[in-house]
Amino acid sequence: MKKFENIVIATDLDGTFLADRSKLVERNIERVRYFCDNGGHFTFATGRVPIFTRMAIPAPQEFINLPAVTGNGSCLYDFAEQKPVVEHFIDMDIFMGLAELVNELTADAAFRGSALNGFVIPSLEHRANVKEYTRFPDFMEKLIMPMEDWNKLDLYKVNVLGESEMLERIYPIVCEKFSDRLTITRSGPLAIEVMQHGTSKAQMLREMVNDRFGKDIMLCTVGDQENDLEMHSVADLPVCPANASDEVKAVCKHCLCDNNSGVVADLIDLLDRQI
Repeated sequence: MKKFENIVIATDLDGTFLADRSKLVERNIERVRYFCDNGGHFTFATGRVPIFTRMAIPAPQEFINLPAVTGNGSCLYDFAEQKPVVEHFIDMDIFMGLAELVNELTADAAFRGSALNGFVIPSLEHRANVKEYTRFPDFMEKLIMPMEDWNKLDLYKVNVLGESEMLERIYPIVCEKFSDRLTITRSGPLAIEVMQHGTSKAQMLREMVNDRFGKDIMLCTVGDQENDLEMHSVADLPVCPANASDEVKAVCKHCLCDNNSGVVADLIDLLDRQI
């Protein structure tokens, strides 16, 4: 039996596997190849939907050997086959009620819906939408459509965008009113992320691992933000980078180096020493 045959590593991307500015860390790449060559099972568990994952990593199948949990658990995607395995689309009728609440609370929020091949925004009136529309690459589908027509689309999630102070203020109100009908989380200061109710990295990852390997396998998770908390709760070995939030650090067994230094490589080195 190969050294890492009974181990799965699932890592978040932003602030974790990726360095600042979404750069790849060569040390991570080298150690992931070593891990997989020695029987390990490696994948991503990210808030990014598949098309956004390719912004930072054009060919994810070169690094992972399992389907990836994307869109905070709204899409299990096989990058080797280039197709979804499991999809959970947001109920836009329910989301429109959340959008109405947000617009009552602030005039400074923008919205972006994420789909398999691109994204949709309601207009180019908000600076956040203008910024994203211009910076995202042309291989994405970029739709501008009134929000009342978004129910015609299959959307994995919708982001509420804006300044961190505003989002911090409205977040608990939105959660109080809608967390029984939608999954609501945050992966950074500039967005609230909304998915279909019951959707999570944790559920999709645990189901995928159990279906493929049963329960006699060690699941290691690496993540840094609120949307990683539940994922860490279903892991055998939850770890985080030094740049993780205090809330995440509190639930992890190990806090390793920061994302710029190669936290995933640190985890593989730790496992290598323990076996």
